[in-house]
Amino acid sequence: KKDVILKAHAFVKNNRPSFYYRHYHSEHYWWDNDDLDKEFKSRIGGELHIPSWKTRLTAGIENIKNYTYIANNAKETTPGRYLNRFTVAQESDNIQVFTARLEQGFTAGIFNLNTELTYQNSSNKTVLPLPELNVYANMFLKFKIAKVLNTEIGADVMYFTEYYAPDYSPALGQFVQQNQADKVAIGNYPIASVYANFLLKQTRFYVKYYHINEGIGNKKHFLVPHYPTTKGVLWLGLSWNFYN
Repeated sequence: KKDVILKAHAFVKNNRPSFYYRHYHSEHYWWDNDDLDKEFKSRIGGELHIPSWKTRLTAGIENIKNYTYIANNAKETTPGRYLNRFTVAQESDNIQVFTARLEQGFTAGIFNLNTELTYQNSSNKTVLPLPELNVYANMFLKFKIAKVLNTEIGADVMYFTEYYAPDYSPALGQFVQQNQADKVAIGNYPIASVYANFLLKQTRFYVKYYHINEGIGNKKHFLVPHYPTTKGVLWLGLSWNFYN
């Protein structure tokens, strides 16, 4: 006798690549691509939601033709040293992307646990790389102090499996394909934080120590190749609404 929500969705899109794929003028890069083909995307998926169990499962598969991206045509200048050269490219072959996501919540008294687990698989990991597994978990105690101060004390962690993520180009301000001759993998490193949230009438304040596990494990705390994430840092926040 549980309420179960089932949804199905699908779309077909045939869009022209965005303006900056077609035209870009700067001191370091310059292109005009009026001959780009339209990106053809089709997707079908569904969702299963059971509110009383705090369970939501979604899955879908998407097919992309003429996927448009910024390719890295790096040139080796001296042994082991490369000069990155970026151009807009399109993948004429079809690319399939399968995604499945599970969101699960759990509550027992003041204890709460929220988890998100995502599986992804790209048929062309050179052009469209994706981490196969993404995990996020948030565990906290929720209660009141003196019956007026709403309090949450907990910890969260995020993690994704190793993959050859897109690089970032400061000159373009865009994510680009990695140099395939000198690419590096990121991932397989959890980032954990601990926090405390408080709410008293119209006032909210919190304290959080982000990346508490810094220096433990393989120390490869990167979300983008060559750009390490923030080291362990203490955050404080205050929000006060001035109304009755």
